[in-house]
Amino acid sequence: MALAAINAGKRFPPGSEFRNLDVLRAVAVLCVFGSHLILTLIKFGSLTVPNKELWVSLFYILAHLGVLYFFVHTALVLMLSLERTEPVGIIVNFYIRRIFRIYPLSILCIVAVLLFRVPPTPDTIYTSWNGGEIFANVLLVQNIFRKPDMITPFWTLPRELQMYLVLPFIYLVLKRFPSSVVVLVLWSAFFAAVPSAPLLSCFPCFMAGVLAYQLGKERVFSLPSVLWPFTIFAVTALGFVLTLTVFPDYRADYVACMLLGLAIPNVLELRESWITSASQGVAKYSYGIYLCHDPVIWFAFVRLKSFPAPVQWAALVLLMILVPVLAYRLLEAPLIETGRRVAARWSAASVRRREARKDAFVESAQLAD
Repeated sequence: MALAAINAGKRFPPGSEFRNLDVLRAVAVLCVFGSHLILTLIKFGSLTVPNKELWVSLFYILAHLGVLYFFVHTALVLMLSLERTEPVGIIVNFYIRRIFRIYPLSILCIVAVLLFRVPPTPDTIYTSWNGGEIFANVLLVQNIFRKPDMITPFWTLPRELQMYLVLPFIYLVLKRFPSSVVVLVLWSAFFAAVPSAPLLSCFPCFMAGVLAYQLGKERVFSLPSVLWPFTIFAVTALGFVLTLTVFPDYRADYVACMLLGLAIPNVLELRESWITSASQGVAKYSYGIYLCHDPVIWFAFVRLKSFPAPVQWAALVLLMILVPVLAYRLLEAPLIETGRRVAARWSAASVRRREARKDAFVESAQLAD
């Protein structure tokens, strides 16, 4: 009864379904995929639009906003994951699970790029990669060593990985000082550090997810669930306006992300429907969709360019379904479970070590008496 009373005031109680977050993640990956597909068709001349430069800019912005939604969503979900993790050995536990989550598919993509000579973007040509570039992409540290991304979607992965290093410590700070004011102080610190530390440029975007997590415990109002799609649309529209006008730099990202983080915990969950079910499916396979969509677009419209258009489009649709589903079921899901088991064993061993140290301390105290 007491636990139920505590959870009743939370926006994200354990065991709840996060339909709004599924919709957000689905919108994020579809913004990236759809924008890159349209940009490729425009560049190949398959799609003719008036004022080509303007449309290219708009779709670049839309793809970028999709990535920002990923950042906010990821930080929030991982904060919730940390909340459910055994407190003993929590930091290493978290790192183990994230390593098993992010690296396997990214390494498989690198292998595919090398085997099939996939270019960085569908409209460019393949160039050979040296050992240093491959090694940096395998470890996802290419932004630190200033190495090019082997495929365009890889640009986000090092930034996610570097945020993973910090996120458990932010969680522990909020566990000690649970306040949205603390989140805003940390956000301001990252914001102030960006000009002198460009590697932190995406950290304020991730902090929007941390803000959503903390506000979920302090929610003071609840908007109708029907407003959630309009909220995403409004943030997207604002992102376009800010990028094209007053904030033509990273600051537009920070404003859009923080507004999204503010909105997430204050909009009620959507009711179950075909839209939420479809979003859940897209969200489930979103990592594979995100990493594999550029190579699939390239294969459909470059490697199959001598085939009729219906064949190219059929290949695109088939592969965009088949590749992410197979990647998830054959690689991602098994290794996620493996990471969970390894992390659980680590936590159990940490508990045993702590108990052993406690017993040794008690025994030594008794001997001293």
